[in-house]
Order: sequence, then C-alpha cells, then structure tokens
Amino acid sequence: MLFNQLMHILLFVVFLLTYVLAYNYVRPFLINRRRMLSTMLFKVSYMVYLLILLLFVYLFLLFGANRVEYQISDAMFFLALVLLFLPNIAILIRRKVKRGRVLYNYFFTGINLLAAYFLIDKLIQNRWFL
Repeated sequence: MLFNQLMHILLFVVFLLTYVLAYNYVRPFLINRRRMLSTMLFKVSYMVYLLILLLFVYLFLLFGANRVEYQISDAMFFLALVLLFLPNIAILIRRKVKRGRVLYNYFFTGINLLAAYFLIDKLIQNRWFL
C-alpha cells in the first residue's frame, strides 16, 4: 500500500517537473513580433497537448496498464505513437524552419489539437476519470 502511494507521488513529481521544464523551453507567452498569433497558438496548443499527454500517461500507468479490456488495435497503437512523437519533434525543430513558418505553426497547432482530442477521447472511452 505504501509503495503504491509512493509511486503516485513519484510519478506526479516527475511529470510536474517535465511540464515545468517544457514550459521553460517553449516559453509560450514570449511573443514573436512577425508571427505573433501563429507562434502563440502553436506554443499554447503544445502546452495543452503536453498537459493532456502527461495526464493520459499518468492515468494509464496507474489505472489501465494491467487490464485486458484496454487492449488497442495495431492501427490505433501506431496512431498513438505518431501523435506521441510528432508534436514533440515539431516543437524542437520549429526554429530551424525559416520559410513557411506561419503555415508550419498553424499546421502543427492543428496536429497538437488533434492529438489532445484523441487522448481525451481515449480517456473518456476507457473511463479513467471515474
């Protein structure tokens, strides 16, 4: 029982630290003068996505990893992997994109929102909020 509570606390602290480090790296409210709206939307949507992703992983590890009825198909697993890595890679290489940066920002804002919607949908389907 004590081990389970320590695991909850440890995971929470690690995920909180991850989110704080990501916030310091992304700096979502640091405004770019040329691309104000697209940059801010991209950064804020990434931070929302990351929050939902960390919540999803936390709930999955603690409440859903050992249950047989939470098995997913191969296509869903592949989609989950793509939506796990694509937004993170996009936020890391955003500064290297020079041409079409506004389009890049809007495109990955859509990807971030799609990934967040997918994760929320899976949380609701598996009833991990209850």
